[in-house]
Amino acid sequence: MRLFRLFFLFVALAFAACHHEDVEPKPTPEKADFEVTIESTTRGSVVFSVEPKDMEAPYLCVVYSKAEYEEFTRDEFVVETIFQQLREEASAVGKTFVEYMPDVVDRGMLEGATFSGLAADTEYLLLLFGVDEANGYKASTALTKKEFRTTSVAGLVCDFKVSKSVENNSVTLTVVPSDKEIKWYLCTMPVDQYNHYVTAEDGYKMSESYFYEYYFQQEINALLEQGYSEQQVIDALIHQGDQQLVAKGLKEYTDYYTLVAGLIIDSEGIVICTDVQRDTYTTEGAAKSEMTFEIEVWDIGQMEASFRITPSNDKDKYCALVAPWDGVSTADEQMPRIVEQWGGWMDVMSNDRGVVEHAGANPFKLPAADTDYYIIAFGYDGGITTEAVMKTFRTLPGGSLEEVEFEISTSNISPYGFTMNITSSDPTIYYVPGACVAGEYDEELFIGYEEEAFAYYYDGSKSFNQSITVCEVLDQYYFNGNNSVKVGGLRPDTEIMAYIYALDVHTGKVAKSYTFDNVARTATLGEANPSIELVGYFSGDEEAGTLFGDANATRGKAITVVKYNDLEDVRTLFTTMVEGDCTNSSTYSDVELWGITDGYWKSCNVSSPYTFYLVDWNVEQTALAYATDNTGKMGAMARLYTMPTAENKGDIEVLKALVASLE
Repeated sequence: MRLFRLFFLFVALAFAACHHEDVEPKPTPEKADFEVTIESTTRGSVVFSVEPKDMEAPYLCVVYSKAEYEEFTRDEFVVETIFQQLREEASAVGKTFVEYMPDVVDRGMLEGATFSGLAADTEYLLLLFGVDEANGYKASTALTKKEFRTTSVAGLVCDFKVSKSVENNSVTLTVVPSDKEIKWYLCTMPVDQYNHYVTAEDGYKMSESYFYEYYFQQEINALLEQGYSEQQVIDALIHQGDQQLVAKGLKEYTDYYTLVAGLIIDSEGIVICTDVQRDTYTTEGAAKSEMTFEIEVWDIGQMEASFRITPSNDKDKYCALVAPWDGVSTADEQMPRIVEQWGGWMDVMSNDRGVVEHAGANPFKLPAADTDYYIIAFGYDGGITTEAVMKTFRTLPGGSLEEVEFEISTSNISPYGFTMNITSSDPTIYYVPGACVAGEYDEELFIGYEEEAFAYYYDGSKSFNQSITVCEVLDQYYFNGNNSVKVGGLRPDTEIMAYIYALDVHTGKVAKSYTFDNVARTATLGEANPSIELVGYFSGDEEAGTLFGDANATRGKAITVVKYNDLEDVRTLFTTMVEGDCTNSSTYSDVELWGITDGYWKSCNVSSPYTFYLVDWNVEQTALAYATDNTGKMGAMARLYTMPTAENKGDIEVLKALVASLE
């Protein structure tokens, strides 16, 4: 049985009777292909029986909503749609249509058969038709249709009296339902949030009842993700009778809604059985805390400092922040700016409790030397709850842009790139490195590119954080100190020069340029050129953990097996696979593929040159390989297009024999 939609059209033929002496007897009505009886329905299921005319022949039994069925103009379109859905299901699990059909067809009598997961108070059609097993499971009968309607949810009447007692930015909600037996769920959210989903023209335009269901589901999902059991979720969210609920840490001076409705909970799930009732309340200012703070700063360096924030209690939430200081702003001025700047993020930022310390091997990293900073701490729980305490300090002076020096060495040289190892004489100077083919360096043009890039980063960061400084952007996107940088996208046997642009920490502009001629020459290609042979595609379901020991990993997957040939004089072999068809070297050169795959290659035993890839069915993949020869030179990449389908799936016994031979 399948959850689909089908239809049988009964045609009544009218005959005109003539007065004639030779009247032929009426034929005996032929038995219908299927006799279908609806035994019962619930709000989410149907129980039925089927008596086929041919007890041995296979048939399909599916259910579609009447509205879905009526989208079709002809029966054959319905049938073909069902077959197409079944083909897609089969393909997704690595089976052909013919292999898959025995799993879904029925034979003989069905008694007490059930379709569940249906919508309440909805018209459906049970649809049946025979299929010819010997002829590729083509339809062999007309469609038989049986209508039914799921029951409606009992429209219970329950009035919920919700009393609100607001204290600061907390609220106590006393809920008194008129029906003490009914179960119910209540949620509360800012009016602006509700409007965004329900009433706003640029919002989601949900109905109130749909939004209520959506919000309820989000709360359920959140608790399940936290590891709650289903019963614990029910206990936490669903109530009965008179109850008092408390919500704390709400946004201060904010209008809120409560939404509450009655529920039915049974084996078919949870369903709303009353109207959704909405009420409003407004929070007051955040509850004040007596918490105070002590801030200590020590071991101030050029771009780091140690500090400790000690609150007077460990239970109240507070916000702590370190940022460049303008030299004049006070704590009372900075605190509201921070709240305004970060808005909805404040609940995340104010998750500190207890002592916060950065010291020893974990000092706090700062973006710039010779710069004023502040450390601020203040209570926040839906609103500001304490006075702010601020401590300022200045990092030690850094070096000079005029005096900084850089050295470059290279390693991991391949035909397509290398690693550029940069040593800086001054870790306080930010810089941007680069490399290009010797003779293609254009300083004016390249500096222009870099300054355009910085403007892009700075403007983007400014749109998110108006108070961000140049040095903070440099700290986020650029280099300082000693670094190793991968350089790729190069051609084999090519002379490469490098450059470094030192940046002004106040403007982000290039202050000084350094060039390095002939830092590296990309490697020449060696003579090791392996080829890749497709061994076959195999079903992970059929493997079922018997070969690789993890049935869960292979379930629903395809196993693509490839072999590597032409391995004479090969020292090492490396392999990987990328999604998509990358076999056209004009579209994807070896240079480009190296940039995509660098870091993802794995060595393969030359004496056992096989790789077993676990992949999705019906997804194009390209198997890749390269090898080094006896001189250590890397050869060209080999490529092989792969796409496992149900039609090209191999015999699992072939895979078993291969694995056994390798072992």
